[in-house]
Amino acid sequence: MRLSNVVVVLLLATAGAAGQSIHQEIKQVYSFQPHLLDEKQQEARSAELDKFWEKAKASKPAYISGLRGELADFSNPPYFLFDGSMLLLELSDTHEDRKIAAIAIAHCDLRDLSDNGYFQAVHRLASQGEDTTAAAFRVLENPKFQVFVPQHVLTLGQNYSLIYMLLPTDQEFWEVPAMTRLKDERDVTAEKSLLLLLFYAQTKAADQAIQTVASDAGRADEVRAFARELAARKPGALKPILGIGSETKVREQRRKRMQGVSDEALTELDQLTLRLMAMRKR
Repeated sequence: MRLSNVVVVLLLATAGAAGQSIHQEIKQVYSFQPHLLDEKQQEARSAELDKFWEKAKASKPAYISGLRGELADFSNPPYFLFDGSMLLLELSDTHEDRKIAAIAIAHCDLRDLSDNGYFQAVHRLASQGEDTTAAAFRVLENPKFQVFVPQHVLTLGQNYSLIYMLLPTDQEFWEVPAMTRLKDERDVTAEKSLLLLLFYAQTKAADQAIQTVASDAGRADEVRAFARELAARKPGALKPILGIGSETKVREQRRKRMQGVSDEALTELDQLTLRLMAMRKR
């Protein structure tokens, strides 16, 4: 065997051994679920995680490569799929790694996380333009999902949490999946959240989806009533918004505005949405 071939074989063997070592380390370090532990147990596990993070930061190339592979394996511990994603982004905040993280965290167990922690992670990815649809839709499983923003004394329920986790992204990522999900969704809170999201979509297809629910006798009265209320909304008297021109520009302004979480941002979202409605009626 030529010397160059020997070197390649040795490098591949070393990489394989390193990957297997990281895999076993992850299985050991993350062999728990936070929501099943008491406070003292959580503190002990937190110390172990801190050591794992520090080790990863000291050996970036090996752990970046290892984390990428392990986060694509959804049989790994569910808390790793979230915490490991945050670690990967700490080591390598690139578009490709953000894509890996967005997919991985959609498979974590939300019981292991605070609502605020999950929201912030997904909203961050959305604000960076990643496809967060699957991760955002996870909150539809929890009617009581709630986020508190102390800086603005603002509380977001499931509905506006969902909107904040999706509107900063490309609408092509989430509009069709939202309509598809709405067809089969029968949890009242989730239905209303999806309807509100589609109202903000402001497209002919989204309008039709809302109208379909409004006339669907198989839906709960509360859901049908909300769909009718959304369908009946009108632009009303609009104050001029300086610097806003085409529909494309308004949509882009909304997308950028939703990168910041505040009551002022929500107010401007509604103003810009009303502007879109007026433009679409012209």
